[in-house]
Amino acid sequence: MHINYEVTQDDLIEFYLFHMQYDRRAIRARFLQALLGCFVIAVITFGVIAYFKLDAIKGWIVGILIMIAFFGLYQVFFRIMMRQRIIALLKKNHPYDSYGAKSMTFEKDHLMETTGGLKRKLFYKDILRSIETKDYFYIYEQPGIAYTIPKRCLSNKASDEIRSYLNMTTTEGGKDPLKESLTDSLLNRPQEEKK
Repeated sequence: MHINYEVTQDDLIEFYLFHMQYDRRAIRARFLQALLGCFVIAVITFGVIAYFKLDAIKGWIVGILIMIAFFGLYQVFFRIMMRQRIIALLKKNHPYDSYGAKSMTFEKDHLMETTGGLKRKLFYKDILRSIETKDYFYIYEQPGIAYTIPKRCLSNKASDEIRSYLNMTTTEGGKDPLKESLTDSLLNRPQEEKK
């Protein structure tokens, strides 16, 4: 099977945001930063209550509500901040074959991606993980590095054929397969474990 598709800068940004959303280290960093913010709010709340001699119960209720709001809003802020960092990184230095017009051929035992004359071969046995989302197929050759295939460039038949080549499962009953399958962070497993 042979497919032609185009990967844009927005597709790469979505891949990195997707990866960071489910990557164990990114989740831990996001949680610790939000927790640190809540701790700062708690210290400030304690200081304001003590300095102005306010009613402690009312002061802590307000402080806890602010912490809950901060914790929730920090997740949105983190995504916006990471998007800006990814854009800056892509503008500064990216491999010339990261995005643009591409083609991919699926053979019996490997896939071959062609970008501007450059060919890359990946044997199916060497695929770390393949994931299907609503808009993309991601084929990981190593943690954090994946072939990105936008579904907007594919027919339904081509999508079905890619699934069969990669033995992917589609989402069932509206469940997000990533929240279930990436809880042990297979994207981060060492090379020797994937054999």
